[in-house]
Amino acid sequence: MSAETGLKFVIIAFAVLLIVAVRWWARKHPNRSKEHPDRRRMVKFIPIVGWLVVIVGALMTIFASFADGDALGQYITSVAMLLGGTGFLLMYRNFYVAPRDYEVAFRTMLGKERVITYTDIDRYSAMPPFVYIRSTKGVKLNLNTNIYDMTPLLRAIEIRDATGHWPVHPAVDPQDVVG
Repeated sequence: MSAETGLKFVIIAFAVLLIVAVRWWARKHPNRSKEHPDRRRMVKFIPIVGWLVVIVGALMTIFASFADGDALGQYITSVAMLLGGTGFLLMYRNFYVAPRDYEVAFRTMLGKERVITYTDIDRYSAMPPFVYIRSTKGVKLNLNTNIYDMTPLLRAIEIRDATGHWPVHPAVDPQDVVG
């Protein structure tokens, strides 16, 4: 084995171990909102990557301004990196999910607040590790249950599969609920 092949192997092994470690850490330490502990946010790795991409994009912009000749490609790449890093930061800032006993509240990556009550779920699919729900109003939610603890939703899906009816909030008259 040559030194180059060995180095490639070490780099790939390090990258795989880093991904496994980040996944384990994110599952063990969910990122909860301080103001609302029931809300789960994206893993803290997302803003770290976002800031790194923004900083590298800013440095590339500075280096492109000192480059000799045609630096249009460098400017385009640096602007794309700045926009991509800002996108990561906005995604982290906006998104949360709050599974509850009778509903799931969440905010999309673009900042729209949504609530799907279990009785309004039109379609659902719970194929581990992913869960997909769609309400009768067209609101959709796709999540990885390895990252976000969706136990109340999964419990409600089990109740729906067993009884044919969604769990109904005690304050709601069961006669008013269809399905």
